[in-house]
Amino acid sequence: MVPNIEVKDAKGKLIQTYEIFTDNSITGYGPLITNEHLFKMAKLNAIEDELVSEDLAHELTFSVAE
Repeated sequence: MVPNIEVKDAKGKLIQTYEIFTDNSITGYGPLITNEHLFKMAKLNAIEDELVSEDLAHELTFSVAE
């Protein structure tokens, strides 16, 4: 399963959707990867992609897209 994580700005506007690949053989976490882990990865991606500054990243909201 490759979860899609929606990233929204402080006003609730969708700014990006990330597919987070969770190859358990690489991460070693197995089924212990939680939504918190996925949201942290999406937050780091948004900063790296320069969609938001590190200072404002705390204003982002995340959700698992259905």
